[in-house]
Amino acid sequence: MAIQFLSSADIAERSGVALRTVLLWAANNDVSFLGSGRRKIYVFTESDYERFLQRPKPGKRAKKAVDKKN
Repeated sequence: MAIQFLSSADIAERSGVALRTVLLWAANNDVSFLGSGRRKIYVFTESDYERFLQRPKPGKRAKKAVDKKN
């Protein structure tokens, strides 16, 4: 079984969030990366993607989105 790797843009597209949100989350949550400094390219696995989906979403907008789903 091969491990599938996803880019930050792939994660943003799949989850429907802004790329900036994905990049900030990756930087703070031990996602593997290539490069250094501002040229980092985050390499997500499926488990990283699942962790991203389960992240806490603070703020009024997130609470409204959860309320609308219920």
